[in-house]
Amino acid sequence: MGLSSALNIARSGLTVAAQQTDLISRNIANSKTEGVSRKWAELETTATGGVQVTSVERSVDSLLQRLDRTNGSKIAHNATVSDGLKAYTDFLGQPRDETSPAAMMAEFHDAIVSLSAMPGEEASQIQAVTKAKKLAEGLNSLSGTLSDIGQEVERNIRYDVASANEALENIAILNQKILRSDAGSSAQAEYRDKLDQLLNDVSGYMDIQTVTSDDGAVNVYTGSGTELVVGRKSAAITYDPIAGTLSAGNVDITPGSNGRGISQGSLGGLFGLKTGHLPKLSEQLDALAGALITGMETANPFGTGGTGLFTDAGAAFDATAISGLAGRITVNAEADSTVGGDPSLLQSGGIATTPSGDASFVTAMLDAFGQTITVDPAGLGDTLTLSDMAPALVSQQQSLRANAEASTLTAKSAGETISASRANFEGVNIDDEMQKLLVVEQSYRANARVMTSISEMMDTLLQAF
Repeated sequence: MGLSSALNIARSGLTVAAQQTDLISRNIANSKTEGVSRKWAELETTATGGVQVTSVERSVDSLLQRLDRTNGSKIAHNATVSDGLKAYTDFLGQPRDETSPAAMMAEFHDAIVSLSAMPGEEASQIQAVTKAKKLAEGLNSLSGTLSDIGQEVERNIRYDVASANEALENIAILNQKILRSDAGSSAQAEYRDKLDQLLNDVSGYMDIQTVTSDDGAVNVYTGSGTELVVGRKSAAITYDPIAGTLSAGNVDITPGSNGRGISQGSLGGLFGLKTGHLPKLSEQLDALAGALITGMETANPFGTGGTGLFTDAGAAFDATAISGLAGRITVNAEADSTVGGDPSLLQSGGIATTPSGDASFVTAMLDAFGQTITVDPAGLGDTLTLSDMAPALVSQQQSLRANAEASTLTAKSAGETISASRANFEGVNIDDEMQKLLVVEQSYRANARVMTSISEMMDTLLQAF
């Protein structure tokens, strides 16, 4: 071997050692940085006996990535539903909580019981009206809470759509950079780290699947196969709040709408709240309000137009206008002394000739609590009485929240092993990297020593002449 060849071999060794040192240093520096994978250099021997870096590889496992993203999408879906239900049920309370409809219904019932014993006593009449107002206002408040949550869901859908679009556009941009960079280069490895992080972000919004094309670009599709990113182009996701639809390009991907709809991620959870859970909760509140109005109307229609103690914003019950009734239910102003009404109407039934001690109308109101409701129970139970309805509503709606929280916990527990495995596989062990750095340092010293020896030999030869 000539001195020139030996010099070139040593020089190539120094160059490779410098590249390896750079990669190892980056690994150590980014050991706590989320989304940055461990990288190493693949080496090969050249025809002249030297060494060179053929590619920079990343420590990734496509199966672990897919499983982790799928589970992360489920967690985002379940957590979104759970958070939405929690925001409502925190106001709903438990059956025995003072502010729950069940407790307020019980207080109203007890006030009617007291009134039935002393139907002509003004204090008992006022107490009954007061408890009725508290119950009606409680339903108004819960209906308003559901409305507020619904508006928050709408805002979050828009935010998530905007964020998802930004991530998809950046994926398309990174695809372009990957295609323009040298295959196996350090720059390309860095681009792929950033792309993986963006894919993690998108999977938090919706269920996705990815396919790496022959040219190295990563194409992204929804879980059902709708194109989101193909090469350098991304499909814009749009939300139509009037129609309540979600589209990718011209394809309808609304959750639950068809075979192309997304099913997971925060967007899946938000649509689950928007189209499923919140309307159902509202229907049940409206059913309770309807049962109260019809029950009291039938027992004691003392008011104008046959209205009873409870009204639909002053009007009698209308089965065709029950939607939103919980937000409109009020105590009949004709019996409310705070607005000039006469609470004695509960005893007289609005009939001037009713004897002052007659408890017939109050007894009828009391009996209404034990009668089967005549409105659609909205899934609360087919044989419910008015007295049973409020506890059934609170219990069922709290159970819905508990089930959502349990589903979230189950998904998180199931994904912990996968996430940990992925993190361990992609992450950096600083001790291992330090050992590798020592090996590279020894290689660097050896090559440097060779170059020093060659330099000394060449100096000796020059001096001989």
